[in-house]
Amino acid sequence: MILDKEPFPRDKPCGGGISARIETRFPFLQPLLCNIPVRRVHGVILHSPSGLRCSYRQSTPLYLMVRRVEFDDLLLKEAERRGCVVRCETVVNVQTERNGCRVETRDGEYDARLVLGCDGVNSLVARACGLRRRWVDESLAIDMMEETPYQRLNYTDRDTMEVFYGLENAPGYAYLFPKADHLNVGVGWRLDYYKRQKKEPAYHYHCSSLDSWIRGGRVEGASDRRRFQPFIIPVGGTLPRTYADRVLLCGDAAGFVNAFTAEGIYYAMVSGDLAAQAAIQSLRSGRFAASDLSLYQKLWRKEVGPELDFSVRVHKLLLNDTRRIDRVVQAAGRDSKLLKALADYVTGRMPHRSFRMFLLRHGMRQSLRRCWKSDAFRGPEKQL
Repeated sequence: MILDKEPFPRDKPCGGGISARIETRFPFLQPLLCNIPVRRVHGVILHSPSGLRCSYRQSTPLYLMVRRVEFDDLLLKEAERRGCVVRCETVVNVQTERNGCRVETRDGEYDARLVLGCDGVNSLVARACGLRRRWVDESLAIDMMEETPYQRLNYTDRDTMEVFYGLENAPGYAYLFPKADHLNVGVGWRLDYYKRQKKEPAYHYHCSSLDSWIRGGRVEGASDRRRFQPFIIPVGGTLPRTYADRVLLCGDAAGFVNAFTAEGIYYAMVSGDLAAQAAIQSLRSGRFAASDLSLYQKLWRKEVGPELDFSVRVHKLLLNDTRRIDRVVQAAGRDSKLLKALADYVTGRMPHRSFRMFLLRHGMRQSLRRCWKSDAFRGPEKQL
């Protein structure tokens, strides 16, 4: 049974970009995606804080661009087709006991053997089972996005995504994601910086960035205030524990987000799949203690744990001193091999281990040496 507070289809604030590897990881998606508009982009432009840029393009897709209102509904309908019961109710409490779980909603109560908390960054399930009290501001980002039809907000190169790192020489970012019929524009900062430095309403900063892209000729048209949605993303890494007695946490509820790229869809789906594997094993054995459900943490640690840990280190390394981003983009513009490796890492095609080894064996010695001579960038070789 799925309990959700709102009926589908519904909007979900999100950039809507997914690493193209999702189709390999989840083969069942390929025929399903034929039922909704999907833009497969083959190019990416990376921007540095000082205005440097480098572009990369390849013959196979880098990213899949979807609208969450369509993508999420597609997945939910597939779950229903396979026998899942969906009920539109707001969960207000979860209690775990020795013999089961009690899930309280505004409309009633349910008894269950196991609960999967997939309820986002403000997860009630995570708090109720004691896995998290609150996120600290340094581990969150505020993302401000708008998804608007091309008739109002146009973007000519719809086969290319753009990503801006170190926005305003601060721990911020921005993106231009072309969808099949819509353009998704977004801007965000780490929440601790945003609270200290930003005093105007969120929409003010969204419009400021959008206006600069319009003046620069990247985008044509005007913002539609009705389509603007700010939201919070966890970017500080996963929770130390993602399981408790009779409870597993998935997606944003457990912090499954790449801290450097801010992508969460792929990791949410991977965590959901691995949680299902652990849940099936517990259902078969009839054992639901935390020690039995720890299999889930072992599974995700093996598949995506090192990748997510590395993304946190890269986030801190680059966004705490944005001059480093300038040097990386400058070096990538001079070295096609480094550019390909950087683009592959940003879009999830290159595993973090391979990217790290590339930097150590090739990028550091060749292209990066000329660009990373300042004291501000000494030491990262060991960290990377």
